[in-house]
Parts: sequence; structure tokens; C-alpha cells
Amino acid sequence: MKQAGIVLLLFCFQINLPAQYTIQVKVDSMPVKKAYLFDYLGINRNMVDSAKATNDGSFSFTLPASAHPGMYRIVVGPQQFWDIIFNKESIRMRTHFSSIIDSLKIIESKENKLLNSYMRFFLEVQRKGELLQRLSMLYPAADPFQQQVMRELQKVQASDPEKITREIIEKYPDTYVSGFLKMEISPKVPTGIAPKDELKYVLDHYWDNISFADTNMMYNPGLVNKVRTYFSLFQRASSPGELENAMKKGLDKLMSAAAVNDVIFQFLLEDIAQWAERTEFDEFFGYLTEFYLAQASCTDEKKKGEFKDIVASYQKTSPGKQVPEIVIPRENKGSLILSEIPSRYILVVFWASWCPHCNEMLPKLLKLYENYSRKDFEIVAISVDQKKQEWDESIKKNGYSWINYSELKGWDCSIAYDYGIRATPTMILIDRKRTVIAKPRNPELLQQKLTDLGIRTAK
Repeated sequence: MKQAGIVLLLFCFQINLPAQYTIQVKVDSMPVKKAYLFDYLGINRNMVDSAKATNDGSFSFTLPASAHPGMYRIVVGPQQFWDIIFNKESIRMRTHFSSIIDSLKIIESKENKLLNSYMRFFLEVQRKGELLQRLSMLYPAADPFQQQVMRELQKVQASDPEKITREIIEKYPDTYVSGFLKMEISPKVPTGIAPKDELKYVLDHYWDNISFADTNMMYNPGLVNKVRTYFSLFQRASSPGELENAMKKGLDKLMSAAAVNDVIFQFLLEDIAQWAERTEFDEFFGYLTEFYLAQASCTDEKKKGEFKDIVASYQKTSPGKQVPEIVIPRENKGSLILSEIPSRYILVVFWASWCPHCNEMLPKLLKLYENYSRKDFEIVAISVDQKKQEWDESIKKNGYSWINYSELKGWDCSIAYDYGIRATPTMILIDRKRTVIAKPRNPELLQQKLTDLGIRTAK
């Protein structure tokens, strides 16, 4: 009886083991012996598994029962990869290393059979259009065959590219691929809408068919890409003077729709903040910071801390704020004090010799700098370098003739901390009272701002 009890206990233990899902793949003529599996969080990818391939190119990945549904990427070489969908089902597929997408066969997986049919449709339409376009260029316009090719090309261009997307959504509404494809569809403008109002209609109804209740939708690039497209449409729909106000209203509409799901709400808030911080839309970023990030009540302490850092950084140098004084020690002439520089406007730029974007932008900034009088415009460049030799060499090599200074403490630079600097390069335009006028993202925007301020080039 005791032995039977042990067997029963082992049996109960085994049936309670968490289930696992396998992704079995065979890649014919695969020259490498290692494969990798990545998952998505928005547009970012993280490696979740790796596998050794056998001599015939077979390998498999294992996902636990707790693995989230979403889009994953299989990588078998530097340029050899493809995306799949995992939704609590085992997957079997086969392909050829030299033509992964064209030769991809889904042996087992409802989700990926649907995804593959969608991808094949778009590839076929795209390739057909490209071939017809090239063929039409081989014949003169008056040639009957060229005219026939052009008619075929027009048919392809006039075809409904979203037809298969709608079919999959209608026939398989409960699949993950259906939710993903909803991100790909644009609002259909009804007949009767004037052409000038079509874009406004699209923006007004952009989020109508998107369900923010499904947290798993953040595990593919679709939602983030749709948000990016959404804000880009405002640039087509609005005049420059009204653009950022329109974007603010669009943000309110989006975040109101996303508020049904706290996880998605915070995910979008973080992603939009990271995007907006890198754009030239300072007014929009300020609105996002003040009315969303500053009031965010994250349960995730890490995200909460990141939001606080962004808010604190923005508030230190937001337009209208007075920035801290900068005192630059000099060997023979005494200290140079920021507020005593006689120029009407001063650009404080934070950079580093090792920063590739700095090395790309600062030479352009130098050309602009040389075109202005010092009584109107000066630059104070604060480096977050650590090695004096590298800093000195960069200045000499590029001829940076503006005011240069570095504490040579890297990111422990006290001036960078006082100014809330989170990345290089960062430019802050101030007046004689150290009041922030603007935070241009590139030399072109800086020049436009100087022009708006009435500063003319001296050359």
C-alpha cells in the first residue's frame, strides 16, 4: 500500500506539471548551427531562447505555459529571420535558408497559417506591381503591349489591399492574428465626405475598432507603429502653427481610449514619452510631461521612477525657466560666468567626443555658429567626457572655436545634473537672463528659431 501511495503521489505531481509549448522548425540548407527566438514588447525585441540545429537544419524552442501570446521572431542568420505568432499552441514549420519567406510552410499552427496567408498576399501584390512597373518601362508609350501592361498595373494599384485583412478578422475574430491585423486597417472614409475632410475623418475615427482591453496587444510592433502613424498624420492635416495643439488633442483622445487598461495605458505613455523626447515637438512633449507623466500613478516602481526622471529633467529646462548659473574656471583670466557673457542669446550644448550623434551634429552647428556675430549668438559646449585627451583631440580636430568646458567626470558632471540632461547631444537656447527660449533638436531648427528672434547672419 505504501508503494502504491508513492506511485499515486508521483502521478498527481506529474499531471500538475506546467504545460510547455514547442516551436519545431526545419530550415533546409541551413549553414549555421544556432537559432534564436526573440519576443516583442512594442518595437523592442528580447531574446527568450536559443537552440542548436541538427545537420538537417532541425531545431526547436520551448515556451512555458506562462509565456504570453504575441509576435516572436526566429533568427537563423544576420539577414535570415521571420516573425511568427505564438498563442498557446505548438508550432511546426519548414522553410529554406535561401528564401525563408517564399518557401515557408506552416505544418501546424492555426495562427501562423493565417499570418502566412496574409504575408503571401501582400508580397504577391507588391512583387506583381514592381514587375509590371519595370516591364512598362521597356516599351514605348504608344506600344499596344505597353498599354496593356499599364492597364494591368492600374488594376493592381486599384485593388483593395485590406481585403484579406478584413476577411481574416471577420472569419477568425478570436485569434491573436485578428487583433494584430486590426492595427493594420485604416478607417474607411464613407462616400460623400469631401476630399479636404477625409484626413480629419480618419483622425477622428482612427481608434474606433481597436480594443485596448487586450494586454497582449503590446507584444507586437503593431500598436506602437499605429501610434507613430497617428501622430504623423497630424503633420499632414494641420498647419505648422496649429500642429502641436492638434497633437495634444489627439493625445487626449488616444489616452482616453487606452484608459480602460492600466497596463496598456502605462505602456503607451512610456513609449510616447520616449518618442516625443527625441522630436522637435517641445510644446507637445511639455504637455505630455505636465498632464500625463507628472500625474501617472504606476504600480511598477521602475516605470514610476523613469517617469519622475523625465518630468524632473523636463522641468529643469522647460521654456520660460531660468537655468542654473555655469561658472567655468580659467587659468589666467579668472572664471567665466554664463550670465556675464555679453551675447544676446547663448546656446548651451551638452555633448561628448564618443557620442556618434554629436560627431554628426556639431560640425553642422559649427558652420551655423561661424555665420553669426558674437554679440548676437554664443555657444557654451559642456562635454560629459571623462578622458581629457579624447576631449581635447575632438575639439582640435573639428575646430570647435566656441566656449568649451568639461569637468571630465562623465555623467557625474554636476552641470549636466543641474540641467537635467538625459542624453547627448542636447541643446538649450537661453537669453542674457538665463531664461530658456527653446530646446532645438538640430541646427536647422536652431537657425529657424534665431531667425524668428530677429537674429540675422553676419556673413
